[in-house]
Amino acid sequence: KRALDAAMKEARENKETCVLLFQDEGTFYRQPSQACLWAPSGRRQPYMRYSHRTNTRMRVIGYLNPITGAVHAEDMSSVTVKRLARSVSGLPDLYPHADTLYLVWDNWPNHTHPTVQDALARHPRVKVVPLPTYAPWLNPAEKLWRWTRQRVSHAHPWCDDFREFRGQVMAELNAFYEGSEELLRYVGLST
Repeated sequence: KRALDAAMKEARENKETCVLLFQDEGTFYRQPSQACLWAPSGRRQPYMRYSHRTNTRMRVIGYLNPITGAVHAEDMSSVTVKRLARSVSGLPDLYPHADTLYLVWDNWPNHTHPTVQDALARHPRVKVVPLPTYAPWLNPAEKLWRWTRQRVSHAHPWCDDFREFRGQVMAELNAFYEGSEELLRYVGLST
């Protein structure tokens, strides 16, 4: 936690040369999530369709910049070690001006896999700040997934068109590519 606080302080004080990114993986499903749907009482009630198809999932690797609110997300069918290594290798290209790029993530076993560690070793500007075990409240990217589920995947109408659903999820995440003060407030990082 102290290392995370120090990295966050450095990123806030040196915005031109230091970047901090919270990383996480999220899963979104073809079938809409259920919860209360409010409607006037009477005979006509809201109807939520389900597809007859398998509950296909999409996986997303997401990076959240806690200073600007920028989100960088990649859609994939599964997060393999090779795909994670490729994603991490692309981070320095997103921030070419940064001398230091802190990558904050949890202790998922894929993060410590030799293939991912080799990819990190090829980019000395990227420094990993591991989160403590079982501490998801320290990663605001977890709230990014909640935001996306509430706005897109809860009771969604695209259960029969998985490509459209994936497009809607990615459009929501890509809307934050340049940053968002509203998102920073939602995840609890507004200064």
